[in-house]
Amino acid sequence: MADELEQEDVVERAKADQVAKRNVVGRVVLFFKQVVGELNKVTKPTWAELRNYTGVVLAFVAVVMAIISFLDWLFYQGVVFVFTPTA
Repeated sequence: MADELEQEDVVERAKADQVAKRNVVGRVVLFFKQVVGELNKVTKPTWAELRNYTGVVLAFVAVVMAIISFLDWLFYQGVVFVFTPTA
């Protein structure tokens, strides 16, 4: 087990050395190749999942808006109570 980890570490160091030896353009090209490779791993949601996620996000935003509006009103009432002069 430890031998496998050492081999993986050696491979990672060799890859890092190869990247370090490249010039700026080579490193930029490698970066974009890796970005495209990672983007190919992304799964896209189905139409039903997209509608469901959109509904969940909109509901969450509505709840947070209601909570913040209530707290804003509550603090406003507190400020009015504290700073309104009594006759």
